Amino acid sequence: MFPKTFLMLLKIKNKAVVVLLLALFISSGWLLHKFYVSLTEIRYIPETERIEVSMRIFPDDLDLALMERTGIRTLLGTELESPQADSLLMIYIQQEFKLYVNGEEIVLNYLGKEPESDAIWCYLESSKVPPPVTISIRNAILTEYYPDQVNIIQVYDGKWNRGMLLNRSENTGKLTIGE
Repeated sequence: MFPKTFLMLLKIKNKAVVVLLLALFISSGWLLHKFYVSLTEIRYIPETERIEVSMRIFPDDLDLALMERTGIRTLLGTELESPQADSLLMIYIQQEFKLYVNGEEIVLNYLGKEPESDAIWCYLESSKVPPPVTISIRNAILTEYYPDQVNIIQVYDGKWNRGMLLNRSENTGKLTIGE
């Protein structure tokens, strides 16, 4: 029950090639790398004149960041979750994620979180805001702890939507609605 590629290697007559290919295959473990990413969806809802924000973040990465900052292991999304987890998570998000509409900083209220199979969804909402012409975002979530962290931002306003990638070296971006 060998994989097909291994059986193909056995048929190669040049043993040096087989040894070289096996060595490359075995040593390719260094190519494996954990991927650090979050997804943030920002939606302007004209009926309520509010902005809704949904963030999908991996809980183990978030738990480590919160522990580094507070010394408290939150165990987010598990049955052993710390009673302080929500308040620590809210403070962390409010410090590391900022949203500006038409040049004015928007206060986002933390609504809560929802565990998913391998992630945590965090929900925020603004009070009433004017329709956005420009949206500026600062998202430094996890970039302090993971140099390779990428924060994907997707902004929706009616049928218009655009995205951006933010990271440690570029954690702010600006979009003009309709462009």
